[in-house]
Amino acid sequence: MAYSQIFTIKEEYLLCITDGDVSDGETFIEWGLKLLAKAREARRTRVLVDNRTFLLKLSPLDVITFANFMEDKGAAKLGMRLAVLSNPHNPETSRLVETALVNRSASYKSFRNQEEAKEWLLREPQATE
Repeated sequence: MAYSQIFTIKEEYLLCITDGDVSDGETFIEWGLKLLAKAREARRTRVLVDNRTFLLKLSPLDVITFANFMEDKGAAKLGMRLAVLSNPHNPETSRLVETALVNRSASYKSFRNQEEAKEWLLREPQATE
């Protein structure tokens, strides 16, 4: 199965709802590039990513390749801040994505609750984030 992304431009952030699944690194990189392109087009640096129905069937190597690619694209330097509602059916992969991106200085955090995600997304970043 493939995936679909639906973008909605909100006043303070971009909402990205993803459905479907990804089972290879190249497709996950494609997903990330579409997200970055839409954020640039919408002139939003804060993105609420609703991945609750998006299943990641990725190897650790796929995740590291994705994180390295996103670092090379300068996602962290663009000031992007991503609050992600992760799929509850694959928490290990979601945690691995979060760890890999945060280790590359990305402002990225996973949540189970949409209100907590929006609160974190919209507040000013702390020095430790």
